[in-house]
Amino acid sequence: MSSSLVEPRQLKKVRTQMGYTQGKLAEAAGVSQSIIAKIEAGTVDPTFRTLAAISKALNTGSRGRVKKAGDVMSSPVVGVQAGATIRECAGLMKKKGFSQVPVFSGERMVGTMTDSHIMDLLSAAKEPQKVLDQKVGDHIQPVFAVVGRDTPVDALFSLFKYLPAVLVEADEKVQGIVTKIDLMTAAAGD
Repeated sequence: MSSSLVEPRQLKKVRTQMGYTQGKLAEAAGVSQSIIAKIEAGTVDPTFRTLAAISKALNTGSRGRVKKAGDVMSSPVVGVQAGATIRECAGLMKKKGFSQVPVFSGERMVGTMTDSHIMDLLSAAKEPQKVLDQKVGDHIQPVFAVVGRDTPVDALFSLFKYLPAVLVEADEKVQGIVTKIDLMTAAAGD
């Protein structure tokens, strides 16, 4: 099983959360303490090999201590088919309390639909009721990012500056979804 790479900007946070000193992490990764310090300071861009060694040391030492995407995801993933109407999609979102859902064509994810996008469509329409009867597939937004189950939760925070959710995949199948509320709950330690 391959290890997830730690985001260099998150290295200090992950390292301290796990109780590693720079020296202890450097020893475990087989790199110098000064390279750890430079990566954390943002003064050096690590090579893939260095980042992989650091990530492996963190992942090896983190079993049971650092939460992963697979630990905080919601499963099964609830979504809509591209052929569903916007009215059906909005009804599902209301019923489930979701602000976004993935859109599927069969089992393949083809996009997303958010409550904000539905509101934009309705507010721009001359006849909002007609918009509700249109197919979701005609108005989908880009797909969510996809991460592996072993991706550290701390590495997900930077993605959520730009995305409302990420999907968690294993064996080339969508296994779960992580939303902002999942991350907030994980950060709170619940």
